[in-house]
Amino acid sequence: MAAYQTHLRKIRDNEVLYGGPKPSPKQYTTDRDILDSQHKFLLDSPSESIPPLVKEYYESLIKDCVLVDLSRYKEKQVIPEEKSVC
Repeated sequence: MAAYQTHLRKIRDNEVLYGGPKPSPKQYTTDRDILDSQHKFLLDSPSESIPPLVKEYYESLIKDCVLVDLSRYKEKQVIPEEKSVC
């Protein structure tokens, strides 16, 4: 008997012995699900019409980012390089 057929026979025997179908996998909650349930995001999708207050806020944000050279982080020599527009 092949290994897969033996596996199926053991599963069938366990169902007969213990009764009932195999348990279904547990439903888990992701971090994103928790954030969505507890917070309201300003822009969830780009298709939404943008309220004027939100648009003004996003335009007023500083559009800077920092690039970091991590090639020598073990020696604790991290070099940040600021860029004006990303």
